[in-house]
Amino acid sequence: MRKTSSHIIFWIAYAFYFFLSGFITIPQKFAQSHNMIQNVVISVSEIIICFYLLIHRILPFTLPTKRYRILFFLLITLATLSSLGNAFFVYLYSHFITNNTFSFYKSCTVGLNNVYLSIHFALAYWFATNFVQNVREQSKAELQKSILEKSILEAELSSLKNQINPHFFYNSLNFLYAQALPVSRRLSDSVMLLSEMMRYTIKENDAEGKVPLEQEVKYIQNYFAIQQMQFGENLQLQIDIIGNINYRRIHPLTLSPFIENALKNGDLSSAEQPIKVLIETQENDLFLTIIYLRKKGIKESEVYDDLIEIRRKLYIVYFNNHVVKFEHSENIHKIFLKLSL
Repeated sequence: MRKTSSHIIFWIAYAFYFFLSGFITIPQKFAQSHNMIQNVVISVSEIIICFYLLIHRILPFTLPTKRYRILFFLLITLATLSSLGNAFFVYLYSHFITNNTFSFYKSCTVGLNNVYLSIHFALAYWFATNFVQNVREQSKAELQKSILEKSILEAELSSLKNQINPHFFYNSLNFLYAQALPVSRRLSDSVMLLSEMMRYTIKENDAEGKVPLEQEVKYIQNYFAIQQMQFGENLQLQIDIIGNINYRRIHPLTLSPFIENALKNGDLSSAEQPIKVLIETQENDLFLTIIYLRKKGIKESEVYDDLIEIRRKLYIVYFNNHVVKFEHSENIHKIFLKLSL
């Protein structure tokens, strides 16, 4: 809308300049040879038509692919048609409206001059817009590079903070499981679930850094099971899986941050509105849908701040191969994720 308004303002200003410059330069000849309004309307209209033909059709078709011969031919054709068109309209206007003397040569000359001006305008506009677009794309690429470098730095710092071998924790959990088994079945089951989750997080990935999708889903189910042990019947959640999750691979811990966000900000005890999680696969795409009731005391901005951070980290791994959408109605929040596996 802003771009259209700018174009309209420019052409109105140019028409006024065209009228004023012609009147000041040769006032008598300008007024006698042609009607001033006729001259402005026909010439400016011709320039506008040629300008948009050039920037939307001719230049995009020829310049990016360096088809200079075709460009030259099209410009000659445009100049010829424009000259003849200008002569035709001037003839009609002079013959039927003003009864002024018609000059074919002069009308064609004016038409050629209009094409000449439109070519200058179009080339200037073409190179200016391409320059601005290149600058924007370069700025966007530099921003993405900066975000990636920052994320790498954060990962390195996190690695420094966690220099203790994670296998130590995994082995310790197995030891605690063996110790807890005679004491409490509930406690030992909890430790076993934690052990399985730890094993998943330290497991080596394939060459692409991916793991089987069923292991990611199993990790989420274990996470839910631990939460269920902690909250008992007060925890209201529902998880459904549609489609085949076997023989598909995903980057580890891709889905779990969305689940954790829902349990962190959602009302866990609402029987009328339980936390609903749907994992669905269709061909090479994975869909995750989460619906939950926002917990009292949690601000909407807090929810979206967390989700934006999750989406930022997801972009580093999947780039443009994913879509994330957030929706809310009153206190009901919906999260939609689409991944190309």
